Amino acid sequence: MRARGWRLLASLGFCGMALLYGAAVAAPASLGFPYTATIGSYVLYAEAPIDVPAIRNILARADARLRGSALLTPQPQTTIYLTRGGWRWKMLSGTSVGAFAISRPVSGAIVINRNDPEADQVVNGRIIGGHRLLSGVIAHEVTHNLLRRRFGPTIDWRTPAWKLEGYCDYVAGNGSLSDAEAKALLAHNADHPALPYYLGRKRVAGILKSNGGSIDALFRPAT
Repeated sequence: MRARGWRLLASLGFCGMALLYGAAVAAPASLGFPYTATIGSYVLYAEAPIDVPAIRNILARADARLRGSALLTPQPQTTIYLTRGGWRWKMLSGTSVGAFAISRPVSGAIVINRNDPEADQVVNGRIIGGHRLLSGVIAHEVTHNLLRRRFGPTIDWRTPAWKLEGYCDYVAGNGSLSDAEAKALLAHNADHPALPYYLGRKRVAGILKSNGGSIDALFRPAT
């Protein structure tokens, strides 16, 4: 009976932790982000005090990139969680802990890894391809949300990753690898997680140039 009781308690504890994790993923604000601000169409939650002028400049740069895409009609309200790359990021990113940011398919909430708004930077800890512009990361993740709104939530599963991530980086206008870094990695047949993004962006740019810039043609299902 004693062993059975401990197993029951362990099972209940596991279920409780799973419920807490699910609640946190569904509503990241439940993790107690201490700072918040609303700037334009963005609602921000942060672990560190929010430098409003710096963040406003970052969001203006992201919006400038987004205006270059026909998807932005109109700008939706977007919730962004700025983490320090610690336990909140690890809990919310799940298997994507090495990413710069993630966006939730249903809520559209964006969670960002360790960042420095004043320097317009996000880092993920890698030596090569370990940092990129925060404004570009925001533009990239908002583009994911805009694609879901335009083509439906299943676009994440029915579209090749190179096209999906490549287009988001195309809108962002940058990635985490320079041309020189990508060339060196390719020359050594290196398996780097940033390469598919880099190559996808280049490939998407070529397709859009040849099809007159049609997003619908780019994401039209193959027949």
